[in-house]
Amino acid sequence: MTVPKEIRDAIRERLWQTADHLQWDSLTQSEKARHYQQWTDSDIGRTLAAHMDARSVRVYIKDTLLKGFSREKLNLHEGQVLRVLQRHRQDVTESFIKPHGFRFSDGAFVAWGRADDWKSLLGALFERSYGTRGTTLTVFLFRASPRYVRPSTRELVEAAARRLGVATCIWFD
Repeated sequence: MTVPKEIRDAIRERLWQTADHLQWDSLTQSEKARHYQQWTDSDIGRTLAAHMDARSVRVYIKDTLLKGFSREKLNLHEGQVLRVLQRHRQDVTESFIKPHGFRFSDGAFVAWGRADDWKSLLGALFERSYGTRGTTLTVFLFRASPRYVRPSTRELVEAAARRLGVATCIWFD
């Protein structure tokens, strides 16, 4: 049995609004788990259970309905990244996800994501630009607070970035 599209879309919209209100990306795994359980035990879970095995509801909420939420939130930063870099969408020759990024017509690369994901952001920039010479690499680190507000933590990230050839780290708290 599958969940009808109109029901799935209505529940997804409701969950995304709630997740946005909760600042989902800044919650711990245990806080997220608590919300998954609450949704499973609520009218959301009962509605879904009418269309699937009740034991699968929690996994469906997590892996199907909320899966794209964080990715979509990062997509919203695209305009901000372009504005700060004083670039235009037509300058983009290649787009990336996981993590988000662009390669521009002049060969420059940019990646953006949560500050917690700095290792994968820097690694992706290095990998994407490997073998090219004279390219500018920039990383945008969002939701830097509270851990990545400390100067010592930022220094560590920026030192790693320099070693990997990243010219600029731009922090957003």
